[in-house]
This record gives sequence, structure tokens and C-alpha cells, in this order.
Amino acid sequence: MFYKKLVDRLNHLIEVGDKVLKTRHPRLIPISGEIDDYYVTDDPFYQWRAGALSFLKAVLGDNSTHFQEFQQGCRGHFYTDALQGQSILKAAKEDIEGGYLKKLEDLVAADVFTDFLEMAEYLLEQGYKDPAASLIGAVLEDGLRKIAKNKDITLKSKENISSLNHKIADAKIYNRLVQRNVEVWNEIRDNADHGKFSEYNADSVKDMCSGVRDFLGKYL
Repeated sequence: MFYKKLVDRLNHLIEVGDKVLKTRHPRLIPISGEIDDYYVTDDPFYQWRAGALSFLKAVLGDNSTHFQEFQQGCRGHFYTDALQGQSILKAAKEDIEGGYLKKLEDLVAADVFTDFLEMAEYLLEQGYKDPAASLIGAVLEDGLRKIAKNKDITLKSKENISSLNHKIADAKIYNRLVQRNVEVWNEIRDNADHGKFSEYNADSVKDMCSGVRDFLGKYL
């Protein structure tokens, strides 16, 4: 669903870009009557440009090639600027649909994690703290693995929360205080998975869910 919304939004921007390009018109030099350059209508151009920049920054990041090239190459309402901007949007669409963009993968992963954490919150509300703790722990482990992968940290075929946490902290992706918080969440998850249900309570699982959500939002 999240991926479809992104592609739909990008397709809409490309459709608007086509409409902007169709407003192409010459600007004449007053005295000679010669064509100075070709332009597109300014109001729809700047609205389209703002929407495109917002999309590219949110989805791909302001350090991405697509965002920077659009920002630099599509500045004024010259026809050539609009044409270049439209080409960049089409290139972004190809890369997104081809699965070549890491940031987009992270956004989709974050959206999936959010869905699972919402499931865990529902379980908590219904009084099922134990399956909620296990589910949150699974989300945390998968998130740690993705963080390590994004930071090019070498992983073995089998890693758990403890080993992932240790490697990521050693790489100084986050500090030792954060590492300790992850260890606490891991202890709750382990207790839930091994039937030690009296070792934690619903409030600690609720705090775990909130903490993991904030953690993944910051580091993923």
C-alpha cells in the first residue's frame, strides 16, 4: 500500500509535468520581435516544481542525485528547465520501480515495521502482553539487521539482537546508552520467548513498543 501510494504520487507529478510542458510559448524581444527563449507558464510551473522537490526530498533524501539535479537544473520557468525536471522525475520512477533505491527500501521497511508495532499495541490493549513482546522483539531484530546492512557492517549468517546490537554500537552508529536500551528490550523479548512471563509486565512491554518505534524512526 505504501509503495503504491508513492508510485501514484510520482505518476501524478509526471502527469502535471506534461501539462506544464504543453504551456510552452516563446518570449519575444520587444524591439526586434525575435524569439528570446521558450518558457512555460510560471504559476503551474512553480507549483509543480515545489511538489516535485518535496516528493524527491521526502522519498529519496536531499543528498540524492535526483533531488540535487532537479533542484539545480529545474530552477526557472524556462521550457528547457521544465523538460529537464520532467526527465529527472521519469528517471526516479524507473529507479523506484526497479528497486534500486536504498532510502525507499528503508521507507517501505519502516512502514511495515509500523504496521507490526500497531499490531503489538492492539495485543497489549487486549491484554496479551506476551505475544506483543515477542512481536516487538522480532521487529527490533529485523530493524537492527537492516541498520547494520545499511551501514555496511559485516554480518554472519546467524545473528541475534545481542550480537547485532554489539556490532552496531562498536561501529559508533549509536552510543552505549542506546545500546543498553536495546539490551533491555532484548531481555524482555527473551523472557517472552522462553515463557518467563512473570519477569516483566504490560507497562514494560508498552515502554518497549514506544522505545523501539522511536529507535527505528531515528536510526533506520
